[in-house]
Amino acid sequence: MEWRDIVTVLAGGFVILIVVLVVKPAFMVDMMSGPGPVKPYYIPPEPIPTARPFPDDDPVYTRSFRWTAIDGGVHTTEVRVPEALFDEHRETPRFDTLAWGRYALDEGDRPILEDLARRIAPPTTNPEKEYFRLMDLIFFVQQIPYTPDSSKESYREGVLPPHAVRRGAEVEYPKYPTETLIDGTGDCEDAVILMAGLLDALGYDTVLLGYREHMVLGIRMEGFNPYYAKYTPKYFTHKGKHYYHVEGTDFNWAYVSAGSTARVGKPSAIGDAGSTSGTPTIIPLRYTPAPAEYHIRQVRLPAGWG
Repeated sequence: MEWRDIVTVLAGGFVILIVVLVVKPAFMVDMMSGPGPVKPYYIPPEPIPTARPFPDDDPVYTRSFRWTAIDGGVHTTEVRVPEALFDEHRETPRFDTLAWGRYALDEGDRPILEDLARRIAPPTTNPEKEYFRLMDLIFFVQQIPYTPDSSKESYREGVLPPHAVRRGAEVEYPKYPTETLIDGTGDCEDAVILMAGLLDALGYDTVLLGYREHMVLGIRMEGFNPYYAKYTPKYFTHKGKHYYHVEGTDFNWAYVSAGSTARVGKPSAIGDAGSTSGTPTIIPLRYTPAPAEYHIRQVRLPAGWG
């Protein structure tokens, strides 16, 4: 055998040795351990389905609202509420005022508020449009006519609800959001409860701000300072967060002329407290009562007991 043949045989043997000792074990490890890690990639979120506020075959109460947006455009928005839900609210006793947020967050009202909020303030990815979207929702509520709880005109039935709380000449009846919508009117806390429910449905953080004779909304905003504002935005701090004053009913209406039904109005913007003064009680929407501190004395049993 020539030297050239010996070199060829040795080279072939070396290749076989490499395959047996290196390639094959690595291949077997891959087969046993499966494929290696996959690099993560972006998965866009699924579109949020449009809320279905009620079954199509349920009888409903209907009310249409004609309102003006922040750009001056006039819109007509129809609201439909299941009769069963509305009637159930009318038969529900009113509870402690510190739990008023429970009205705004009622599960039965939630899909209706989500649907209404999306129609008034369609979702946007443009940050510059977000403020206008927010203001349209606020302006919509502010344009709902004001009527005190003591007036029978505040209720679609034309009579005071069975669970209205009477305190002398005063009447207190905080409404669920859908009650205010179908009644088509309400007082300051009714408007604020409705506004809070709509804004919460859009993901905004809000609280109720209770003054002695008035109630407004507080909406959380960081670094809020509109460049065009002719007022100093008013806010209150709660748990380190800034909540700006928002009126629910203070839409300043004026008739165009004597005897005319046409009106012009100026809405109240975020942070514009107007003539409202004082420090309000901050009422979180998600309020959980905490036990207070009491002096508890042990009960003594009569002699001969125990």
